[in-house]
Order: sequence, then structure tokens, then C-alpha cells
Amino acid sequence: MSIILAMVIITWQHGKNRALTQLLEKCQTQDANHIDKIFDLEQENADLMEYTMELETDNSILLSCCSNGGLDADTTLID
Repeated sequence: MSIILAMVIITWQHGKNRALTQLLEKCQTQDANHIDKIFDLEQENADLMEYTMELETDNSILLSCCSNGGLDADTTLID
């Protein structure tokens, strides 16, 4: 009787081990996908920050132009 019980427990443990191994592999795959997504988002963030800096530069130039009364194409600067 104890041999049969031991075989049942071993079989159950083996099945549980396989299930946990599959779950671990799934989690590792998900982790790798999440890490890839983080790197993609970091790159996108860097690109957006660079674009923001360009917009701030353009905005400063436009503000400076507007503060000086604006410059039309036919405006002549007098020294």
C-alpha cells in the first residue's frame, strides 16, 4: 500500500513540477517582452524630449521676434 501511495505522490509531484516549470517559462517570456517594451519606451521618451527641446528653441525664437515687434519680409532695419 505504501508503495502505491509513494508512486501516486511522485506522479503528482512530477505533474506539479511540470506545471510550475511551464509557468516559470511563461513568466520569463513575459519579463523579456516587458524589458523590450521598457527599452522601446525609453527610446521614444528620448525622442520626444529631443523634439520638446526643438520646440522650446523655436518658441524662444518666435517669442524674441514678437517682442521686437515682429519682422516682416519688407522690414528694413535702421541702425
